[in-house]
This record gives sequence, structure tokens and C-alpha cells, in this order.
Amino acid sequence: MLPRSRWWTVAPILLSVVFAAAVLPVIFLGSDATSEATDEAVAHLPAVRQFAAELPAPDLSDYPSATSPGYHLLMSLPARAGLGVHGLRVFGSLAGLALVLLAWRMAAACAGPAVALALALPLACSTYVLSGCAWLTTDVLSVLIASATVAVAAFMPPRPRTFVALAALVASALAVRQTNIALAGPVLAAGILGSPLGNSASNAEQWRGDAPRSWGRLAMAVAALVPGALLLAALVRTWGGLTPPAFRSLHDRGLSPVAPAYGLALVGAWSVPLLLPMLPEVVRSVRRHAPAVACVVLAAVAGALVPESTLSVGDGRWGGAMWVAVGAFPSVAGRSSVLVAAAAVGALALSVLWIRAAEIGRGRQASVVLVGLLAVFAVQAGNSQVWQRYFDPAVLVALCWLTALGIDRTRPHSAGRAVAGAGLLAAAQCILSAMNYLRPAFWP
Repeated sequence: MLPRSRWWTVAPILLSVVFAAAVLPVIFLGSDATSEATDEAVAHLPAVRQFAAELPAPDLSDYPSATSPGYHLLMSLPARAGLGVHGLRVFGSLAGLALVLLAWRMAAACAGPAVALALALPLACSTYVLSGCAWLTTDVLSVLIASATVAVAAFMPPRPRTFVALAALVASALAVRQTNIALAGPVLAAGILGSPLGNSASNAEQWRGDAPRSWGRLAMAVAALVPGALLLAALVRTWGGLTPPAFRSLHDRGLSPVAPAYGLALVGAWSVPLLLPMLPEVVRSVRRHAPAVACVVLAAVAGALVPESTLSVGDGRWGGAMWVAVGAFPSVAGRSSVLVAAAAVGALALSVLWIRAAEIGRGRQASVVLVGLLAVFAVQAGNSQVWQRYFDPAVLVALCWLTALGIDRTRPHSAGRAVAGAGLLAAAQCILSAMNYLRPAFWP
């Protein structure tokens, strides 16, 4: 067994090797038979080439992508310098490696580098992270910047320089994808907990880094959102809507009220293998806080029963293993039994993970991470398409951090159980990646 100090060096190297081995062969040798490859061919690569040809003054009023132009502007620079499509893919894949290493680093600060290695593996094996890196898509860069924003809001003391960094990160995230307006949630949560309003929070959410609390912190949190809001407003004015005109009929043709329940259902699906080895601890947490947990679960079930949740391509409810499962099992009055049950499990899992973090004095950090995840679910209701790729990486990052926040040296058995659960979840992600990423890439 390596000493703890060595794991700080070995763990990121192992993650980098695993990631490179999963992505580089597909970049150079794989066929273009996945949905991400199609998106590259019809949307993102043409947008990158359009901007590269138009530099230094690209036309942002209309281009073949549904997202903000930040990714395409960034990639247009090496494209203008003559980098080919494979080189662009390699350059773009660095965002995925950075995302995996960011997830590992923040988890390592809580649970140690070796445990964090296991907790980050499911993300490194995720079909949506890998496919989003093997081809040109905006997904992974968007999740990287959003995750960095949540990390700063959750783990950094609420000082002026923290909110300056948050302002830059929020604006950068919105420049890549407009749905990153969800980052207002964790930024405001950090400001509220650092203000006198935070005095009304439970002891579990108190953090010595917040004291002494001041209204200035809430004001700085609000101010940190202004540059991003102005940028988004300028883009909306330029487009004449929430998306560039070419994609308005696909992504901006109505709300998707099932999105929050769908996000919780994904949490439920992935928390089953993750928390299965920790079942005794899960039961103990539920017993200690049974009334509160029951209320949360019942609220999730009630919320999941309101919108229609059957598989429907026409209504944007498709794309991913969860929707396949929804279509394979019966529904009642347009409500999927699978989605409702999984949403209940997801609410239970998030409750347990928050309780475990709060019990060892990390409720503040867990609250900000949790608010960030729930904000993603809420904002995705504004997207007409409820595709799994829009939810999955954020869910895996949040589960990695929330699990790590519940582990410290006072819980020696928790670390081993968390590693076992992360191994099961990583195995599930590998199976899905083999089916939906490697198979179409090499055996279309």
C-alpha cells in the first residue's frame, strides 16, 4: 500500500492514463457513429470553422449551434492557425481531463487522495464525458467551468477575491452555455451563508470561515452575477431569443417541467451502486432524521407525479439509458413508475449524503454543492429537450463531492465502503460506455 503522500502524485497520473486510454484511440481511430459525432459534423465543427474564417470579427447573430459562442470562439483560434479536426479534438479533450482532475482534487481535500481516486473514477468512465471529449461538443467545457464555480463557492472562504473569481467563472460559463445561469444558485448560497442571514441556518451549516458574517458578502455575491447576466442579455438581444435562430425550434419551443424529477431520478440510479456498500450507514442516517428525510422524499415523489414523464421523442423526453428504462416499464396516466421511484431514491440519497457531511461539520460545503446541482435541474426545465447528456456529468461530479464530504478520519469504515461503492458505480459507467461509446465508435 502506497503511503498517503505518494497518492497525491500517483492518483492524478492514474486518472490521466485511464482518461487518455479511453479518449485518444476513439479520436484517431473511431468512426463517427455517435450522436456527439453527428453534433460535431452538423453543428460544432461548422461553427468553429465559420468563426475561424470570420476572425477577428465573427458574426454572433446566427451560427449552427444552440449554445453560447464561447467554445466555438476558443476552438476557432487553433483552427485558424491550421490545426486539423483530430488536433482540435485532442485540444478540446483537455477540458475533460481537467474536469476529472478537478473532481478528484476537491474530493481529495476532504477524503484523501486515494479515496478521491475511486470517487472520481465514475466520472472518468462516463460515456457522456468521454464522448463529449472524443468529438467536438460544448458539453464538457461547460461542465468544467460550472464545476469550478461550484468548487470555489463551496470550498473557498467568502472573501472579496473569492467573489471576483466567481464573477469571472460565471461569465465564462455563460459564454459557453446559456443554461449556466444555474450558477446563480451556488453563488448566492455562498453569499447568503456568509451574511447575517446565515445566522439563521442550522448548526450543521455553520462554518468558521463565514464568521464574522456581513451583508457585504451577499452584496458581493449579487455583484458577481452581474457580468454574466449582462453578457447573457447581450447574446439574447443579438439572437432575438434564448438560442441562436437556427436551433430555436429544437431547444426553445417550450418548457420541460419533468426536468427536475428526471435529474433526481438520475441521482437515484447512480446512488444505488454508490451507496449499496454503505447501506448500514444509510439506514443509520435515515433513522436519526426520519421525519425530515420522509418529508424530502414525499416532496420529490409529489413533484415527480405532476408532469408527464413517459418516453416521448416529440416532447423531448428521450436520449439516454434512463429514458430507455422509462420506456421499458409501465406508466400510469402518463407518469413513469421508473422515473417516480428513481426520483424518490435520488431524494433519499441526497438527504443521506448531506446528513453525513453535516454530522462532521461540512454541512455548509455540502449545501452549496447541493444547491448547485438542484439549480441545474431547475434551469434545464427551460430546455425543450431533456437529454441525459445535459444532466449526467453534473450528477456524477456532485455525487463524488458529496460522498467525499461525508468522510474523515473519524469514520475509518466509511472510506472503504465509499471506495467499494465508487467501484460499482465506475463499473456501471464502463458498461454503458462500452455500449454507447466504444461499440458505435469501433463497431458501428
